[in-house]
This record gives sequence, C-alpha cells and structure tokens, in this order.
Amino acid sequence: MGSQLGKLERRQRQYGAKDYMLGVGAAVALGYGAKMAYDYWASSDRPPSNGDVTRKKRTMESSRKRQLSDGYSSGIDSDGSSTSSRDDLKQNSTQTLHHRLHSYDWEYVEIPYKEIKQASLVVDDVLGVLENTIHNEKKNTPVRDFVHYGSVYEGLKVISPDVFDVMIPIVLETDMWELISGEETVQNAPGYWLVQRVNIDFFPMGKSAWDDTLANKFMDPWKVRRKFQNILQKVVNWSRKYRVTIDTSGNAIYLNVDYDIDTKLQQNTSRHLRIELCPVVQMGNVFVAAKKHPMSKLEAGFQLMWQQSFHVEEKKLLTDVSGVSPTIENSYYHYDISGNLANEGEIPEQKFLLWDINESNCAIQCLKIMKAIQKSDRQLGAISPYCIKTVFYHMLSHQLSDNITHWDQSELPSKLREFLVTLNNFVRNRNLPNKFDGRVNLFDGVAAEDMGKVEHFLTSIVTLNDIQLGYKLLKR
Repeated sequence: MGSQLGKLERRQRQYGAKDYMLGVGAAVALGYGAKMAYDYWASSDRPPSNGDVTRKKRTMESSRKRQLSDGYSSGIDSDGSSTSSRDDLKQNSTQTLHHRLHSYDWEYVEIPYKEIKQASLVVDDVLGVLENTIHNEKKNTPVRDFVHYGSVYEGLKVISPDVFDVMIPIVLETDMWELISGEETVQNAPGYWLVQRVNIDFFPMGKSAWDDTLANKFMDPWKVRRKFQNILQKVVNWSRKYRVTIDTSGNAIYLNVDYDIDTKLQQNTSRHLRIELCPVVQMGNVFVAAKKHPMSKLEAGFQLMWQQSFHVEEKKLLTDVSGVSPTIENSYYHYDISGNLANEGEIPEQKFLLWDINESNCAIQCLKIMKAIQKSDRQLGAISPYCIKTVFYHMLSHQLSDNITHWDQSELPSKLREFLVTLNNFVRNRNLPNKFDGRVNLFDGVAAEDMGKVEHFLTSIVTLNDIQLGYKLLKR
C-alpha cells in the first residue's frame, strides 16, 4: 500500500496534481461511455440489422427442427454449461454425426412441400398447353401422353424443385420399325440401340410420320428433338404468367421457365425451373431415349444411337424398398413443424418420405443426403447424380440378396460411410456398372483428370473420424 502511495506522489509531482486527475477522470468517462454504447447496442430496443434478423431466424428454426431430430439430445446445467463433457462428445462422435445428418437433411436437403407443389402445378400448366399443341399435329408427330419420371416423381429431389423430367413417347407404325442392339454394331455399344426403318418395299418412304427424321434408314435422335423444338417454338410465348425459353444444347429439349413473376416490382423476384423433355421409343419391354452416346462427338457411328432407359426397373426397385409405388401423391406424408400430421387442405411446412417414416427406415434419407452432397461439392460434381443413385442401387441389391430390407435410423452414420466407401471403390476401379445392364460403365465419358480429383477427394475423407467427416461433407 505504501509503495502505491509513493508512486502516486511521484506522478503528481511529475505532471502536476491537477493535470493528472483530469487525465484519470477522462479515462473513466471514456470507459463508462463505451459501456453505455455497448449496452445500448446489445439491448432489444435497438433497431435490428438484417444480419441480426437472419441469425435469430436461423437459430429459432434450427432449435425447432432439432427438437424433431432423432438420436440426439444435449442437457444444459443451471449455470449454462453443457452436461456433456469433451470426453463424452468424443465417445459419442457417432451420435454427434447422427444429429448433424438429421439437421442437414431437415434444414437443407428436404424441400418444403409448398415449394414442390407450386413448381409441380407450373409444370402441369406448361405441359398441358404443350400436349394439346402436339396432339393437334398428331398426323406429323403421333405421340402418347407424356410420362413423368425422375427424382421429383420418385420423391428423391433435393435442395430445390428446379428440374422436372418428362418423356414424350413416340408412336411408331407397326411393321415399319425395329430396334437393333448397339452390341450388334461395329461400335459395340451396350446400353444403346439403333431405331431402324424396315420393310421399305411394302411401306415406301413417306408412309411413316417419322420418315423425315431418318439418316441412312435410321432414326436420328437429333432430328427427332429438332422436330419437337419447332413445335415448342409456337407455344413459348403463350402465357403472361411465365417466361419460357427453349434450350437444345444438352441431351434433351429443355424448357426454362420463370414463374412467380411480380410485374409491379422493379427487381427480379421470379423463381426458375427447368423441364427436360426427352422423346422415347418403346418396343416390347425396351425403352430407348433420344440421348446422345458419350462418344457421339468423336465418332460418327455413335451419333444415331439411342440410350436405353431403365426407369421402369428403377421404379420397381424403389417400390421393393419402400413398399409404396413412388409418386408425388403417395410418396409423402405431410407434417407440420410440430411433428403432427397436417390436416387436409393445410399447407405443411415440411414433407417427409413415406418410406422414411415407416419403421424409421433411413435408406432413402441416406441417398438424398448423398445426392445433396454431390450437388453441393465441386469435386463430386464431376460425376452425375445418376451415378450416386446407381451406387445406392448396388448397395440395395446386395443387401436385398441377404434379405436385409431395412436400414435402421441408428445406422444412418454408418450407412453414409458405407456409401462413401462403396463409391470410392467404384471410382478407384474406374468402372461403375449400370445396375440393370452391367456391361454399361457409367464413368465412360468422364475425363481422366476429373476422375482423379474425385478419387483423391473420396480417399481423403473416408478415413476421417465422424466429427471431421460431418464438417467436411455437410456444406450448404
């Protein structure tokens, strides 16, 4: 105490008592003012910023959703500290990953039912006009009713309802056409077919509505898409509710649709979706789609080939897993945010797959999480979403052969890791056989450099512990 008084006396003599006390008073005033400013900033009376609102909203939503997640709970002591110690968290890392997977699925992967229903109505509206236009020209383009297929209609769409797949079944005249397997050609292309015009002596050229799509007596998939494109040009400007444009640069005819357009607002508030229209030919139990072979740009012999579609077999396999034929109407139960079944006519905030609810089966949930990871990750984006589905089909078939038809919810972390290991094995072998035709390698057409990046990424994550795996994979 005496030493402290001595220091004070020396400073008073050095600077003068008056100046010194003024300095001390100013420092106290500044500190008190800073405290008042902070208290005002932290108080609820201040106007909230956009960032504060967003953070608060996300925190509330996460809190509500977490209450419905299975397999995870965390207690809080009265002093605010977690009842789980660091050692407990390490010992229960699988439980932590389980919780993160459920949160990721709920908050990011699953699409609010209101959004998917609204987008589906837009698609039905656009396709209704298109079907009427095509049927009015049935002499030139005889087709059957459109067939909906793909992730949305299988209940497997993730993140956003932005792509809808639709088949246009072409009607071919009896005794004028036949399919030739790609394996019987010089190119030896399993999984692809040629659509050949036959019996020309009895049915001369011009007798078929599709003779204008021929190239060397074979139906040219590019000419078929072009024929439908000419019809689509007539209907793209039919409605003021939507903005519709046509894109034919890919493997199908794409209708890009902007909807929810508010013409009163200056800024763009519309939503966007894409309808992929693909002409198909059916003969017997074989469906072939007007999609290009990966080698079509390099060799002319592949340009006339049609890709075989296995959508019927896929639907059957999903039905075997779920016990329910997957469609928008019967693939979903609708729950409100409290976890109760939504009443008829109400718009539920979230939707769940029917087969995810039944017996707590996590098989489809695991697939959807992997699809979301593939869609969000730059390295895995080098392979197609159908590759992810195919790995899932291989896993299912292997387990169905062992009479395992149920993936328990508690197995979700281990099943995700098994999914990654299985995918990595296929990538290392550079061969992913189509589940329904093992002669077809789905990695054909993927650049060697891209495959190397995918392998490096998968190899680096399959050995991570559960906590590291969760942080590495579950990006948003």
